[in-house]
Amino acid sequence: MTIDTIKIFPPIGIARLGNSPNEFFIGPEIPGVHTPPSGGYKDSSCRIKRQAARFRVFGYEGGVPKQEITTANAEIKWTVELANTKADWKRFGGIKRPNLPPRNQNVSDRASLRITPGPRTLNGPNERSAFDTGKFLGVPVSLGEIQTDVDGRLLVLGGFGNSGSPHNTPLSGFANNDGWYDDVSDGPVTASVRVKGTNEWIQAASGWVICGAPKFAPAIENMITLYDTLLQVAVNKLGAVSLLPADPPSFTKDIYPLLIRAMNMKWVSELAAVMHSAFQSVIPPPGQPEDRIAIFKRLRNPDTDPHTQIDNQDMPKVWSDFYDVDPSNRLPITQALTNIQYDILHHWKDGLFNNDWNGTPVAETEITPEGLSRAALEACVGGPFYPGIETSFMTRDNYPFIEPFRLDLKDDSSTGNRLSPGDLTKQMAIPWQADFYDCRFDTGLQWWPAQRPEEVFTTSGGPYESWTRDIIDEEHGRQDMVQNWHKLGFVVQQNEEYLETERCE
Repeated sequence: MTIDTIKIFPPIGIARLGNSPNEFFIGPEIPGVHTPPSGGYKDSSCRIKRQAARFRVFGYEGGVPKQEITTANAEIKWTVELANTKADWKRFGGIKRPNLPPRNQNVSDRASLRITPGPRTLNGPNERSAFDTGKFLGVPVSLGEIQTDVDGRLLVLGGFGNSGSPHNTPLSGFANNDGWYDDVSDGPVTASVRVKGTNEWIQAASGWVICGAPKFAPAIENMITLYDTLLQVAVNKLGAVSLLPADPPSFTKDIYPLLIRAMNMKWVSELAAVMHSAFQSVIPPPGQPEDRIAIFKRLRNPDTDPHTQIDNQDMPKVWSDFYDVDPSNRLPITQALTNIQYDILHHWKDGLFNNDWNGTPVAETEITPEGLSRAALEACVGGPFYPGIETSFMTRDNYPFIEPFRLDLKDDSSTGNRLSPGDLTKQMAIPWQADFYDCRFDTGLQWWPAQRPEEVFTTSGGPYESWTRDIIDEEHGRQDMVQNWHKLGFVVQQNEEYLETERCE
């Protein structure tokens, strides 16, 4: 095997919390493929299985991927460092107020607020190590564990969804609850590889892992995914124009995925069912020009002033990054698609696309480096970031990337951009369940119904029912979510519909 470079994939992996002590499943690895785990997303005691992020290493020659490297052809040493530094970070106030005072201002021992168990290293296959030595104000908090399988691939499993307050401090808000912790985390993933027959250890291009909240509609994608957002970052900041869609765009590859995302929102939002009825008329393509124009006119132009709302440009119908926590200043500003997404649909509106439609596209079956990158990030929120679910707008706006989707871990003291474990989640709500409760339907706009459903179908044909019904009491909503999040149901495909399953009373 002749290689000159080794890289970890996915460059950003996504693990998700669950309270099942032993059962877990592997997160998406092929774009568009969301196969429920055997037995469902919960164990026999109705506890949520954790989603593991699986990492692999691939050998490259001249910038071209040659093959995956496993224990069959190399020794692989993995190192992961997870941390939760939310309680030591600034209070979240949105993109309008990025420099608020820190959380827990009255705690002088700032290190006691950071859950930092330190790095863990696995030196071969079938090994395991736990992140079980971190503490919050002296209280032990487990952030999960890492494992290697028989082929030397790495599995990262996050925490168990535990949140709490050592001093029983009441929850006072959706994002900034002093005296509270949760077991969300993130951090770098590195690997050293020695190919069999050689003596040289090669340091692989590093990755990162985010261990975040569960996704309760696993197969339904957000209109703006984290892949879309970071693709725009790659084009804007790294000049990665080779990643742009073909010109003209393909209906099957580029346009249909955006349309079906909008159409599938009806399974998790009654509002979407009303707003998206026109989409049925444009599939199969080309559809009537007036229908394409009518749909496109409703899209918010990403080049307009993000602080103002343009009349009748209110799609996607989700709140924007510029949401204001103050109700007196809370204008219904919607989040625009990325420029790349908007340009694709602009071509579609004008009929300037490759009509290559042969029916619903069949997903790929082969695991590839590019597919691993995309599959992980397409299951995540790419906006709005208020603060988000998996990560925040700082990942989009502030953090450096060495190549598309791969964060730069180098120490750059001149800019202060060196990333540390916990940086991708430190701006997030604490505890995450408080934000998960608050970010529900509000004055005609929504947040992330593909992650956190609004209304669901429990039987074929309806009617709609509230996703949180009978489990979350509005009077004690945040605390109820802390205690009962694992009882909520998952929305999964059943024939041609997506129905709620595995709900616990």
